[in-house]
Amino acid sequence: MIGISSYAFHDLPLSEALENIEKLSKGAEIFSEGFHDLLKDSETPYSYNLEYTVHAPNTDLNIGSIREPMRKAGMELIQGMVDICSQIDARVLVVHPGYFTYSCDIPDARVSLKKSLLELEKITDGTDIKICVENMPSDWNCFLFQYPDLDLGNNGFALDVGHANTTQTLDKFLEYNISHFHIHDNTGKSDEHLWVGAGNIDFKGMKDVLKKNSGMKVLEHRSRDYVEKSLKAIKDLDIK
Repeated sequence: MIGISSYAFHDLPLSEALENIEKLSKGAEIFSEGFHDLLKDSETPYSYNLEYTVHAPNTDLNIGSIREPMRKAGMELIQGMVDICSQIDARVLVVHPGYFTYSCDIPDARVSLKKSLLELEKITDGTDIKICVENMPSDWNCFLFQYPDLDLGNNGFALDVGHANTTQTLDKFLEYNISHFHIHDNTGKSDEHLWVGAGNIDFKGMKDVLKKNSGMKVLEHRSRDYVEKSLKAIKDLDIK
């Protein structure tokens, strides 16, 4: 299924964002920030006939934090998001892998991230929800998991195709067991979130991988115009 991230309508209330998405697709990924913060409003999604996935907040969430109280707070936030996913029947929760401030902290940040990955597995025990960790772009050097060098354990993997293009690792990431996709394009220089066909990603070459994968393929753009252009390009490629 092709889904649409609510981020394309980030300037609208969640109700209006989902109304727009419902006219374009059967699937929506709610980016839980700003007007779409599910921790403030978990009722609105019930009003729409959409299959949901959820993107966990970025604000104040760092599962790779070297400060243990902050890491623990992040895990509590994720537990809250899993509870909301259960309420709205969202089977996927996308989570960022964390970040660091100083390069000398990278070893400690990786230790924290590995600890968090083990705890994420326990959070979803007894549920139908899969927490999917997303690969990060090259724009800032503060991100963890920019390259395919991390064992996610029993957690899922959310392949952000655009992010992988900026790190020149898309082919390697395609070898992972992929649970979920974020789809957008760029020229490989920065994380532009362009519409499909506007950059240099070979989506035609990825066609078979995308068609065979049963996970939701979420168009993650900054505007409705980009979404509509991508939907046309995806239709022309016969990707569903």
